[in-house]
Amino acid sequence: EAIICYQCNSEYDPRCGDPFDPYSLGTVNCSFQPRLEHLNRLEPVLCRKISQKVYGKVRVVRGCGYITDKRDDADCLIRSGTHDVRAVYCACTGDLCNSAESRTPSFLLPLTSLLTVILTMPSFLLSCPFVIPVLTSPHFSIA
Repeated sequence: EAIICYQCNSEYDPRCGDPFDPYSLGTVNCSFQPRLEHLNRLEPVLCRKISQKVYGKVRVVRGCGYITDKRDDADCLIRSGTHDVRAVYCACTGDLCNSAESRTPSFLLPLTSLLTVILTMPSFLLSCPFVIPVLTSPHFSIA
């Protein structure tokens, strides 16, 4: 069964970037896309969105994808490289599903929350009235 995806590159059309403006951009029926020799002539079966940041410049590429993964429709993959290169790869299996902004990988959400707690804890403790007297008490010493 054919899948329909947005196909664009923000390098050539800024409407392709985030935030995405899908209303005037073209779509493509992936079943009419060429079968690529280096992919053993696989048929495109999903939509994809790749956000690349190279030396601070972001480029978004949307189109058809050929290789499935268990994380399709769930998590995006993040890849970092040398020379300030970062890429976020998202894949999905519904028509026009590559219009969405990149999803944060689910494993990063608890990590981000924990990091926020750790970074804000010292200022929180210092702002608590019941903690300050203990820390400033003349009887308090570190031995």
